Amino acid sequence: MNSTVTASRTEYCAAEKRLRKRYSLEANEHFFDVPALSLKGRALEVGSGEPLLMVHGGGGVSVQWVPLIAEITGRRIIAVDRPACGLSDPFNHRGVNIRDHAVGFLSGALDYFDIPSTDVVANSMGGLWSLWLSIDQPARVKSLALLGCPALMLDTSAPFVMRLLGVRGPNKLMWSTQKPSAEYMKKLHVMMGHKSEALENHAPEYWDAVYLAGTSSGYRDGWLTLLESVTTLTGGKKQYQMNEQQLSKVQTPTFLVWCDNDSFGGSEVEERSQAAITGSQLKVIPGGHLPWLDDTQRVSELVNSWLSSK
Repeated sequence: MNSTVTASRTEYCAAEKRLRKRYSLEANEHFFDVPALSLKGRALEVGSGEPLLMVHGGGGVSVQWVPLIAEITGRRIIAVDRPACGLSDPFNHRGVNIRDHAVGFLSGALDYFDIPSTDVVANSMGGLWSLWLSIDQPARVKSLALLGCPALMLDTSAPFVMRLLGVRGPNKLMWSTQKPSAEYMKKLHVMMGHKSEALENHAPEYWDAVYLAGTSSGYRDGWLTLLESVTTLTGGKKQYQMNEQQLSKVQTPTFLVWCDNDSFGGSEVEERSQAAITGSQLKVIPGGHLPWLDDTQRVSELVNSWLSSK
């Protein structure tokens, strides 16, 4: 995306509100301090009932969950913008212990909402962050539903184009050659394993909000420095990869919803992940890296069923 094209906060907020209106979602917006990280986070709160924390992926934003949130029943949903994403504070990840940062942010969000323990639905980098939280602070996570291959799962990494964006210096030049648009975002999702026709089923308001979030102030440096911190040209950095030994420490009931065309990790990784997490369940369905974009109804049925069983 061209760094000279920057959406104002007003533009993004307006796009997000249009998307929520399209799905008839009433949401309370919260800005909360995370003292351990010296930053302010932002979250959307939707519905009532038992809490459910939703954590988006690496280059994502909380409103990517909107099609799925609209189908989740009987829950008080807290959908966070991770640092440098959406309307949370900008953040430079260089020189930061990403695991400590992740656990600090998620636990800080739960502290703000006075939630001692919660179920979690997460995707990609959000999945990795949630696994770390469940290992480091197990009492805070009742269950995990991980939609799509979590980032750095076992010996996986990001697709090569994303790893290129993790090379400090050239990544800014590479970024500057991209022109932000809804159509460009769809192309990125095709790269992640989604069918174009499935993506076209989602409202224009969805793609407008997602692309404008990616042009907001601070997004570029946050996303590129995160990639610099966790990836190399050849794969994920070993200190952040979720290996079998780490996965064996997960005592949280875990549901893996994986798609058969996920460009971040295929069938071998699915099976190894399930085997490594004691008592975990695995469901493989058609689609790409963000399963609810391919079949919102099917994924919502799986998530609702999982949550009702807890």
